[in-house]
Amino acid sequence: METTPASAEQRTADTRRADRNIRTASWFALGMLVPVLIGCVLFVLSTPRASGCVTYGEDCATVPDWSPWCPVAAVVLGIAAVAWPRKWLPFASARGWLLGLHIAAQFMTASLILSYA
Repeated sequence: METTPASAEQRTADTRRADRNIRTASWFALGMLVPVLIGCVLFVLSTPRASGCVTYGEDCATVPDWSPWCPVAAVVLGIAAVAWPRKWLPFASARGWLLGLHIAAQFMTASLILSYA
């Protein structure tokens, strides 16, 4: 039984297909950023603690100094994962790493918002 290594054209096509799949997932994750954040904010605002804070100014949570950077990081990493040209990527799996970092930043942002419930 003879096995031949994949040709260079086949490897290039597989790399492009994987890159396109990761870019599609990046579009989906970036598109889900706003609905997730709106849902988290609406959930937090529906709690008695948040209504007491908004109405009477009591039992309000303190916000960490670095927390506004989480949604900024999520947006920047999501845009970079979607828009960075493939030929400028420093290594083959860079778009996958950008997608993973975007999802982590999005999760951290949602967790920070929900921690005030």
